[in-house]
Amino acid sequence: MNRQRHSFKTLPGDYDTLCRAVWLPRLIRDKVDRAAALAAIEPLWGYEKAMTKDQADWFELVADLIGDYEASTEKKTKPLPVAVRLAGLLEAHAMKAADLGRLLEPSMGSKIVNGTRQLTTTHIRKLARHFALPADYFLEV
Repeated sequence: MNRQRHSFKTLPGDYDTLCRAVWLPRLIRDKVDRAAALAAIEPLWGYEKAMTKDQADWFELVADLIGDYEASTEKKTKPLPVAVRLAGLLEAHAMKAADLGRLLEPSMGSKIVNGTRQLTTTHIRKLARHFALPADYFLEV
């Protein structure tokens, strides 16, 4: 269906006409659907205070559909290994493996940073307290 390009001033003010003349909200399944939905709501960007209730409802629904599509298609990145996260924390706090050993157990600092030893629950508690981070930051996922 060939849709007319609208500006905010020419955009219909009621929900039914928005659906018939601009874009009928539906699941977004691919990049083409996403592009069409973005083009449909573009005239409303920046006019939130001037929108009619129907325009605001339609805008919110289409934006939610776009967000759902983007959330379902974005690549989930795997968290860095704990040893790498810990090395970054040490660097950010100007600490060395020896400092980590003094915090946790002597001789364990370099083994933990090198990934040859796992953190114990006691280590995790101490690290979480020391760096003011949640304990799960130090868990392998």
